[in-house]
Amino acid sequence: MRRYVHTLVAGALLTALSGCGFGDNDDHEIDFTPPKEEVSEGDVGTEEPQSNIAITEISTGPLDVLEPNSTFRAYYDVHVKGFDDIDVDVHFYLVHAAELDESGETEVEIDEVHKVGALELVSVREGDHTFDIDITVPNDLIGGHYHVVAQIDPHDDHAEDLEDDNHPSVDHEPFSEGDFPFADIQVRVLENHDYKLLGAEFGQEALILDVPDTQDGTSHHHSDLVGFIEADYEGVDLGDSVITAEVMVNGNWVPTHFWNAETQGYEDQILHTFTAGLHDEHIGFDIALDDELLKTIHDGYDAAQEQNLQVRFTLTDTGTNAETITDNNVIEAEIPLYFFSGDEGVSEEESVAQRGGPQYSVGLANIKLEKSFDKSYGNKSKFSVGVDLNGQLFIVPTGDIGGRVTGEGTVEAYFFNAKNTLFSISYDGSAYVSGFNTGYASEMIIFNNVVFEDEKYTAKYEKSWEKKWEENKVLAQARFTIGPVPMSVEAGVNGSLGFELTVGYNAELYAEGDLFHVDFGAFGRGGIDLALVSAGVQAVLTLIDNTFALESNAGFALVSSGNKNPHIYYGIELKNDLDVISGKFGLYAKTVGVKWCKKWGIPYPCGKKETKYDLWLYQTKSVYNKSWTLYSKEDEIEL
Repeated sequence: MRRYVHTLVAGALLTALSGCGFGDNDDHEIDFTPPKEEVSEGDVGTEEPQSNIAITEISTGPLDVLEPNSTFRAYYDVHVKGFDDIDVDVHFYLVHAAELDESGETEVEIDEVHKVGALELVSVREGDHTFDIDITVPNDLIGGHYHVVAQIDPHDDHAEDLEDDNHPSVDHEPFSEGDFPFADIQVRVLENHDYKLLGAEFGQEALILDVPDTQDGTSHHHSDLVGFIEADYEGVDLGDSVITAEVMVNGNWVPTHFWNAETQGYEDQILHTFTAGLHDEHIGFDIALDDELLKTIHDGYDAAQEQNLQVRFTLTDTGTNAETITDNNVIEAEIPLYFFSGDEGVSEEESVAQRGGPQYSVGLANIKLEKSFDKSYGNKSKFSVGVDLNGQLFIVPTGDIGGRVTGEGTVEAYFFNAKNTLFSISYDGSAYVSGFNTGYASEMIIFNNVVFEDEKYTAKYEKSWEKKWEENKVLAQARFTIGPVPMSVEAGVNGSLGFELTVGYNAELYAEGDLFHVDFGAFGRGGIDLALVSAGVQAVLTLIDNTFALESNAGFALVSSGNKNPHIYYGIELKNDLDVISGKFGLYAKTVGVKWCKKWGIPYPCGKKETKYDLWLYQTKSVYNKSWTLYSKEDEIEL
């Protein structure tokens, strides 16, 4: 039964599997090595093997019925004789008990068996030891009664006098009578056909809406609520489903509209096809509230009280095999709600703090026009990207006549909970008749580092920037277990970024051009490539493709065509072209492991079998993928 494995391959496999995050065996070891017994001459006929490695007991303690993807702890005793200070592998499997109830004298391969653990015990001494392991229940179990069984020294790296007790066996007494080490667990039986919504996350801290009838200067394309729904499927009859969204208004649920990136329009529902075996669907949404709904919400809004907007998502199965369980197809969430009023008397600092809508007044009062966009999309523990855009024009028509133009854009991403500023640029230009505070300042950040700062204040100025970068940067590392295989992964972004902006002041204050353009894709690296184990990254993911254009001007004229009186003219336009997160990112592993068979109700290894595991960290269609005008307005004011 001995199979010799090349030392180099075995050593490499042990190294690859030694980092598995199933538990720190050294911390949980209990050593109760018995004294060696002398064998008398009368015992020769029943002589014990002089070298042996075996698992003598497996237990879990009391457990409730386990859910898929839940974790439990198993304890196991290891007996070592004739070896000292050895490293030895242990593999764990879940075998469906019903498979063993139907078994005769003919060898038959076991279908419902799952490898759930692979680790290395390091520097184990001769004697008896107790270890433990944390086992995660796979998502693809059919459910029911399972045995937890183990195989120690699976590749026969250590020559023993007795090899048949390294695992359940029909060739070893008393294992052949069914008295082999195992523990029992109960796993919830999966539904035959069941979609379910698990939760909803918004990509913003609050919903800030313009009051009705103040939408001048903005296009009909807008993003009021952005986020994703978490969903799952149990069964084998995958099909199409539709998702609708409603908001609570005056005690009634009122439908909303979703942006469809493929048709480039708003629709009443999302059509979603679930992915087999994913068990962690992310369904992105970009919701717009129409004018009539906005007015109804505003009519019931009380600014003196804190208020939340309730949102309800409902999934409906469109297949012929309709669900029998539908009470898990509805999920509700809420978000703080505010209306931006744009009061004329608000100070500049207060207005900046309110950011969220345009503000302006007429006559000889100060004029301020401002618009911002601040949304993110994704799961921060895996991948998330957000964009924060802001443009402002501020004019002082009396006293020290002057104006100010600002623009800012930031792109942030989370990789495995690590926050990164991928790109940020800010511009602040001002001009006043007195010459004080006339000039510009700009700063740029790339991948968390300030790459340049530019500042100049003078009576007149003009400045053009045009820069481009091609970047490739690792931003985070994490460790995952794909099936039983431990794997370290690093993730980051590659792509291009740049901006082209001209600013100046010479009787007219102006800023025009692309404040920034970024085009980033996410990548991952990592893998194992050995004789018995291979693993790697599978990714096609667009992180963000965004162009933010700013055009703004303000001037002072004694006379111009169409206006013979002294006046101030101004204009501001903010345009955005945005595509956020589309594609998929995941890990895979392939193992050349053990094929299990059964005979007389006993499971045992009976050959080799290749198994492929997938761990999808992200799968989504494009959520935004739209171009729209955030704000556009121009006018004149007579002095």
